[in-house]
Amino acid sequence: MKRVGYWINIARNKKPNLEDQKEIFRNAGIDLVRFDIDKPLTEQGPFDLILHKCNGLMVAAKDGNSTAQFQINNIKDYIEKNPGCILVNKFEHIQPLLNRYYQYQLVHDPLLSSDSPFFVPSFVNLTTADVQSNIQKLREANVTYPFICKPIVAQGNNDSHLMSIIFDENGLKDIQPPCVAQSFINHNAVLYKVYIVGDKQFIVEKPSVKNLSPKSQATIKFDASKLNRSNSLTEWVQDKTRFTPDNDRIKEICFIIQRQVKMDLFGIDVIIDCDNGRHAVIDINAFPGYEDVDNFGEVLCNHLINLMSCVETVSDDAVQYSDAEKKGPDNQKD
Repeated sequence: MKRVGYWINIARNKKPNLEDQKEIFRNAGIDLVRFDIDKPLTEQGPFDLILHKCNGLMVAAKDGNSTAQFQINNIKDYIEKNPGCILVNKFEHIQPLLNRYYQYQLVHDPLLSSDSPFFVPSFVNLTTADVQSNIQKLREANVTYPFICKPIVAQGNNDSHLMSIIFDENGLKDIQPPCVAQSFINHNAVLYKVYIVGDKQFIVEKPSVKNLSPKSQATIKFDASKLNRSNSLTEWVQDKTRFTPDNDRIKEICFIIQRQVKMDLFGIDVIIDCDNGRHAVIDINAFPGYEDVDNFGEVLCNHLINLMSCVETVSDDAVQYSDAEKKGPDNQKD
């Protein structure tokens, strides 16, 4: 029986709840174990695969939290001592996604360089509250009004969903750096969350901010995680043609981004520009909650089985190659 160790901060992340999925894994020949991240993993193994959601710990560790640093290093040390153990997702691949500016940089050029009509709305990193400096940066980056201000930290803390919409230069005094300013794209209040598990994609429609008028008004502040259709912040501007997501385009977006982020478990937020139907990527999340994916336990289990099977195949091929090499061409029979 294969052994998969996992760690998710249950107090912070209610989803996914893998404890409820243990029977699915057991029936597939996998012993799913939630390890104690505060104790050496060498004492809790062996593990064929380690699955983790340490986004919050990574943010805390980078900020100097010694406990979080120990916990992250606990997993890293085990992987270093057990190179045959698969890590999902790798820390070095998660790190760029925890910073909104870096994640946009990571996928901006690959999306533009493809032939498909995808894009990342214009964005800029704002590191100061100085109004004149920010006016210059916004112009240089072609960020237009209204724009949305997002905390630089994309995941892992309580403030990552606290955003504001700024309509003109009078609102620049409300900027709280460090943050990313990104041109707001009218999208008929519809957001498409795309959940990725390996080579599979699941598209779920969610409510979003209603279309915005470019007229001047006071800055709007909101918690993006609590948006629903009854409090979409603003009045509708003139209703526009509703574009539906193109599944082939979504798959292509996933392929392009997955090639950049090099991860098995992640999510993408996509909106469709209601003026031209172009698909815009506005957020990428490492290991989202998957609460909207039916049978997530089975999907995840099958994917992890495939990962472990691939490692076994590579290992078997390496052994066969090594044996053949030892025999040499003169010792091999026809």
